[in-house]
Amino acid sequence: MTRTLFSILLSLLSFATSADAATEFKLDDQYGKSHTQADIFSGKPVVMYAGMERKTPDAMEAWDRALRKKAPSTVKVVGLSNLEGVPFFVPKSSINKTLVKQVPKTVVLCDWEGDVYAKLGFPKGATIAIAVFDENGKRLGLVTGEVNDARMAEVLALLPE
Repeated sequence: MTRTLFSILLSLLSFATSADAATEFKLDDQYGKSHTQADIFSGKPVVMYAGMERKTPDAMEAWDRALRKKAPSTVKVVGLSNLEGVPFFVPKSSINKTLVKQVPKTVVLCDWEGDVYAKLGFPKGATIAIAVFDENGKRLGLVTGEVNDARMAEVLALLPE
């Protein structure tokens, strides 16, 4: 029984650390511009913050501000918003306006189906999670939660040298 639980845990951990950007995708950002997997993961390390809850835009704004101050200029910062849970009667334009207002200088990919969010290994139900990818799109790690000094140090420590 212990061996079986250990095997399951090990396979879950290997999935969590092996998610990468190999999945082809094309998503529009908050301005309506299309971006592909190749555009986002184009030879530079990427820090991607993502979430899927009502409070996500506020958390994105805080992480964006902090990353702009502390992340090296050699890193691309991108947002990803999992919008699969948005009710059908909420206009997409209102979501986009909120993202434009709160994160105007950073590309935020709008994942209306939640597929890319899941394929990149972001946790379901997270208000905010930050993934670091190397220049080839391999995920190096994931940090969840509101921005603070300890979490920022974790994110920066994941960046390739």
